[in-house]
Amino acid sequence: MSVDGSAAEPLKTLRRERLLDRATEAIKDYILANRLAGGDRLPSELELARSLGVSRNVIRQAVSSLETLGIVRVAQGSGIYVRDVVDTDIFRQLAAWIDAGDLNNQEFVQVRSIFERGIFELLMERASDADLDQLAELAVALRDAPTDEDSQRLHDEFHQALLAATGNRFLLTLGTILNRFFWSVGYTGPHVHRVPPSGLRASHVQLVSMLRRRCRDDIPAIIALHLGVVEA
Repeated sequence: MSVDGSAAEPLKTLRRERLLDRATEAIKDYILANRLAGGDRLPSELELARSLGVSRNVIRQAVSSLETLGIVRVAQGSGIYVRDVVDTDIFRQLAAWIDAGDLNNQEFVQVRSIFERGIFELLMERASDADLDQLAELAVALRDAPTDEDSQRLHDEFHQALLAATGNRFLLTLGTILNRFFWSVGYTGPHVHRVPPSGLRASHVQLVSMLRRRCRDDIPAIIALHLGVVEA
């Protein structure tokens, strides 16, 4: 009871930020800032501990937490690696809800178009000329890739750089997951249109050229080009 007899508001529990939480967030920030993808290797426990100014035990606990979340994997005797989102339980559970056999191409394209419109709007607003130069270099490398393996690697790098150029870290993380989801689920559906490898390689050069105009009226055409459809 308060002094005047009315019910007193309870004291709120004070939150105490733990060193472990800060180390875990720092490692996640490192992965995002360096645009690391599935299979990329992180610094060793010792290197992480020295860089963050904490003990190896704190780093070990932080890495264990990230491993539980499916963000990294630890290979004994080899190192710490970013985990491919496709290998995570969350991704597999999400994919299980989609029946790729019944996936309709029109609905698939509509969902992709909604997602991509937001990305291209942010790019036209926020991407610097240097960001677009980097995208152009990756697009040319993708176009001239000697093997399908190189093409896939450069395609992933292009879209990581594209998402990063929006300046939205949350979109970078979520967009990476959604892009992989679209490829693994949508492109396995028998009724979904697949962009041929030749079109995939050539379209990204033109895509960057159109982005340089920074004209929002171009966005439907950019989406159509990217998805390999006549109309977005």
